[in-house]
Amino acid sequence: PRAGPVVGGEQIAQFWGGVMAAGGTALRLETTEVESCGETLIEVGRYTLSSTAGQVVDQGKHIVIWKQEDGAWKVQRDIWNTSLLPQQ
Repeated sequence: PRAGPVVGGEQIAQFWGGVMAAGGTALRLETTEVESCGETLIEVGRYTLSSTAGQVVDQGKHIVIWKQEDGAWKVQRDIWNTSLLPQQ
């Protein structure tokens, strides 16, 4: 949300390092729907990001597109957005 794409291992590590530095330490994912399209899976679900103290930092929904490559499922695309209202 409110940012460009995060692409590649270095950017992904930097992004999650920032999330952890901001206090988000526990991520819970709940898959609510999965659809298979040959070598592609589409996963729909919800997430909750909490702090070490158990306080909800963010929550929202996500879609992940998985591709099968050489017998292994790999994330091809992952997008989420918050369900929380921005703080004024």
